[in-house]
Amino acid sequence: MTTATHLKTVINHWTDLQAALGTQQADTWPPVMGIARLHDHLRADEDAWARRAEERSPDQLGATTAPLRIAILDTMTAVDHQLVDTADTIAGAIQRLPTTRVPVRVAGPGDDIALQLRTLILRDEVDERRWSFTDPRRRTGPYAAAWLLARHDGADGPFAKLTGVHQDQIGAAARWAAGQIEQALEMTRRTQALEQPCPHCRGVLRIEGGDGQAPTVKCRGCGRKWTGEAAA
Repeated sequence: MTTATHLKTVINHWTDLQAALGTQQADTWPPVMGIARLHDHLRADEDAWARRAEERSPDQLGATTAPLRIAILDTMTAVDHQLVDTADTIAGAIQRLPTTRVPVRVAGPGDDIALQLRTLILRDEVDERRWSFTDPRRRTGPYAAAWLLARHDGADGPFAKLTGVHQDQIGAAARWAAGQIEQALEMTRRTQALEQPCPHCRGVLRIEGGDGQAPTVKCRGCGRKWTGEAAA
């Protein structure tokens, strides 16, 4: 995944975050109620598993870093802060100051050159491509992502060229922000180990979910799995 892709994830999915604010979200991982139901199945199936010989391939198993589920509002706030802070840092390093203090003679009748210079100065001061350090309407996560994307892509404007350090700063912030959004919107599947062992082989159980699908528990030893409704 590239820096541009990460920044576009922020831009394209911000409205999804806003829509998700009005829906019920699980604020913890693993899902407490889901695990309670799954544990009921595990306890009920302990005797049954002793009589069953069906095996599943361990190749079905997967493991990733245990996720930290974040409330949608907290995610939006954190992404806002991260990207706005990054834009502040980058703008402070590469954004040219407005030329409002450049002395220009007062334009008199027929003084087209002075008039053009003053027009250029005024346009430079209000150039929409500039990053704002004060306007709250523009100091938001998606706006900062769009501004950083333009700088990353080398778009024209009153800016110096990005250095390798600047690119790394943008890349790190973009990668983190996109990861937070994907996690909050349940766009990626996660796994975490459970304390309770497999009732059949006493192997390690892992719960998988976090991508909008019903949580599933799988055994790393024998490959058996349980869903919120039944065992397989």
